[in-house]
Amino acid sequence: MEKVFVVADIHGHYGKLEKLLTCWRPEEEQLIFLGDYIDRGHESLAVLQKVKLLTEQGAIALTGNHEQLFLRWLTEPDWAHYLGNNIGGMATLTSLQRPEWRANTNEEIAQGIIKHYADLLQWIKALPLFYQWNQYFFVHGGVDPEQEDATQTAPRDLIWIREKFHHTPHKAKETVVFGHTPTLYLNESGTGELWISPCGKKIGLDGGVIMQGGQFNGLVLTKGSDEITVYSVVEEQIKTVTKKLAK
Repeated sequence: MEKVFVVADIHGHYGKLEKLLTCWRPEEEQLIFLGDYIDRGHESLAVLQKVKLLTEQGAIALTGNHEQLFLRWLTEPDWAHYLGNNIGGMATLTSLQRPEWRANTNEEIAQGIIKHYADLLQWIKALPLFYQWNQYFFVHGGVDPEQEDATQTAPRDLIWIREKFHHTPHKAKETVVFGHTPTLYLNESGTGELWISPCGKKIGLDGGVIMQGGQFNGLVLTKGSDEITVYSVVEEQIKTVTKKLAK
């Protein structure tokens, strides 16, 4: 396809995902998800099931740090940090539980999830770390700015890196499209709008859907063109902006 439609950091907001996907043109746009489907929002199961279904129909879905944190919790159910407000894992566990489990402990909850969602967990574990298309490199966190080959970035950095990547020009030739860090922290205006680095080689898509003043962004890129279109769900309405990347 000549175009891609990119979505980042859904964090359990199924209703907003469905609204944003009304802007996607499946006949001409490859759908790409940048990870962090779960935690904080209350519809993580619905989001996971939707994204999994879309990948079975041809969409690309990458892993995020929250998927990795969830998988770790399944092996360490007494790891309380995952359940705290900072990560928001309790919302995910609540959406995954079933009344018939009679789960009273974290261990029982973890075992119930492993038993009842074997296919879903296998899918989560197999999610790739990055995807390359045309002049773009799609990833959850970012790349090692010192690497001329972005694929040589350490796996942890691909999903976790922040400041070093944001503030250092990267040597890889591709434009890096990423989520992970809410653009409210990157934009001087403090808004959840798309963030583009001064040289146009980094595009931050995570509009901070979980945050006060945040929004949920989708991005359309076209092969061989510097024009981009951004669709944003803001207070349940869709806003559309078209702009050009700096050369």
